[in-house]
Amino acid sequence: MILIAQGPRLKAAQSSAAQFLNLGFGARALGMGEAYSAVADDISSVYYNPAGLASGTEGRELSFSHAFHIQDTAVSQFAFMRRPYAAAITYFSAGELEGRGPSAELTGNFTARDVAAQISRGFKLGAFDAGISGKVINQKIKSSGATSFAADAGLLYRFAGTPYSFGASLVNFGTRVKFEEESFSLPLKFKAGAAANFPSPGLLLALDLEFPDDGPAAARAGVEYKGLDSIALRLGYKTTASGQRDAILGRGFGDSASGVAGMYGFFAGAGFEYAGFKLDYALLPYGDLGTAHRFSVGMKF
Repeated sequence: MILIAQGPRLKAAQSSAAQFLNLGFGARALGMGEAYSAVADDISSVYYNPAGLASGTEGRELSFSHAFHIQDTAVSQFAFMRRPYAAAITYFSAGELEGRGPSAELTGNFTARDVAAQISRGFKLGAFDAGISGKVINQKIKSSGATSFAADAGLLYRFAGTPYSFGASLVNFGTRVKFEEESFSLPLKFKAGAAANFPSPGLLLALDLEFPDDGPAAARAGVEYKGLDSIALRLGYKTTASGQRDAILGRGFGDSASGVAGMYGFFAGAGFEYAGFKLDYALLPYGDLGTAHRFSVGMKF
C-alpha cells in the first residue's frame, strides 16, 4: 500500500540522469507497449516488477536482448532467472559524439556509455507476491564518470480462479548522479496496472498507468495473441503529451515524420517459442529520430 500512496506525489520535476533506464527490457514487453506491471510472468519481471519472481514455473531462464536504437545508439541486456532470484545487466552505448568548445569550435570526438547491474528477489507477502531489486549504475561521458545506487520494489496480486491480476511498482529510487560539480536525480517512476489473461483464446490484455518524477503521467496499453501455436503477435500504445509528440514527429519545424516512423506512441512485435527456446522482436517508431528494433533470444532449462 505504501507503493500505491506514492503515485500522486511523483510530479514533474527537473530532468533526470540515467535516461537509459527508461528504454525498456526485452522485446516481448516492448511489443506490448511496456504495459507489464500486472503481467510480470517471465524474466522481464526483473525490470518491470520484481514481484513476478515470487511465483511461477520452476527452472532457469536465460535471456539476451539487443536494440538497434535511434541515432546510432545501441542497448544490450543480459538476464538470468532462477525463481525467486534474478540478475540483469544493461549496457547502453551512445556511439561516437562530436565535441565542441564554448565558441562552438570542434574539440574532437568522444564516446559515452552507461551500465546498470542489478539483482532481484521475489517473495510472498501474505496474499501478495512481492519483490525487491538493488542496482548499481555507472555512467561515463568523455573523461567524466559517475556511480549511483538504486532500488525497485513491487507488488503483484493474482485473483485466484480468474484471469485477472493487479500489479504496482516503484522503480529507480536511489542516490543522485553527480558529474563533477553538478548532480541529477535518477528517473524515479511509480507504475500500477491490471491485466487479464484468457488462455483458451490465447489472449492477454494489459493496462498500465505511470507517474514519472521528471515528466507527465502516461497510460500504456498492450495486447498479446498466442492462438497460433508457437507464434505470438503483439501490439501496444503509450499516451504522450501533445507538445512532446509534436516535437518528436517534427511538427512545427517545417517537416513531419511519415510512414512507420510517424506512428510514434505505437508498438508492435512478434514472438516464437518452441521447446524452451524463445525469439522475440519489437518495433518502436520514434518520429523524426527514426525507428528502433529490439531483438531478444531466450532459453528455459
